[in-house]
Amino acid sequence: MHLYQKRSALKQVSFSKFIQDDDLWYLLYACENISLKAGQVLFAEKSFKESMFVVLDGKLEVYKQNKHIAFQEMGGFFGEMSLLESKPRSASVRAVTDSVLLEIDKDTFFSYIGSNTKAIWDILKTLSQRNRSDLDVIDSGYGELKRSEEKHRGIVESISDIIIQVDPEGVICFANRSVSSLGYEVDNLIGKRFSEIFDGKLGDIRKHHILTRRVGLRATINMEVSLKVNPLSSLHGLIWYLPFLVNTSGMWNVPQEIVLKKGATKEFLGSLLIARTDKKGLIV
Repeated sequence: MHLYQKRSALKQVSFSKFIQDDDLWYLLYACENISLKAGQVLFAEKSFKESMFVVLDGKLEVYKQNKHIAFQEMGGFFGEMSLLESKPRSASVRAVTDSVLLEIDKDTFFSYIGSNTKAIWDILKTLSQRNRSDLDVIDSGYGELKRSEEKHRGIVESISDIIIQVDPEGVICFANRSVSSLGYEVDNLIGKRFSEIFDGKLGDIRKHHILTRRVGLRATINMEVSLKVNPLSSLHGLIWYLPFLVNTSGMWNVPQEIVLKKGATKEFLGSLLIARTDKKGLIV
């Protein structure tokens, strides 16, 4: 592939829209390019290497114990959990057609992607959707559900913004350690309604935006929200709430393009919120 063809393919990756062009060029120059022939195995389950892969051309199959899980084509990415968790691969990957991949190592990921909140937000949405699709294919027992949660946590604990996931009823089912800035432990929040930490009344209009069902360009971006400080924490004597800018997106059991189609069969799974402030607790 020509360099400009590779750049065009890299631009197809969902999170690339949040990365500056100069950094995209750097990824192409600095990261290793891998060419595979049809049928060639990229890596096997339980192998170990701290890197993720972006498909620049071709088609690959992800499988586990010879059972098909998913296909990845141009613009897709996979393998990120090995570099985030430093654990062996949970599945195998082989080329279905002749393929070209970009291998992004751990240092490069954290320097150019891991600190980018919007890119991480996009990766989270992709992983959440992918995990649910995978669970429909492989065993959906407790062990797999637990691994799905660990995949989320490997990403979200790498950034300082507060990340909260709520179910369709508005109950918090996931939070990262950054909720400590509000005086909470993660376990304090799981099972609580989001309205319990929201400073104010979560009426229909506010709820429509904060716990949105919308995706893509219709999702909520940079909405000013105040969250309550844990009244049982030492912080509460100093401050009662903190202001944030919140990005929120709906989570569905089908790809975004299906969600946007009227009349399509789909299931709402909840909302994903990312809240950010500066170090002084002021809105940025």
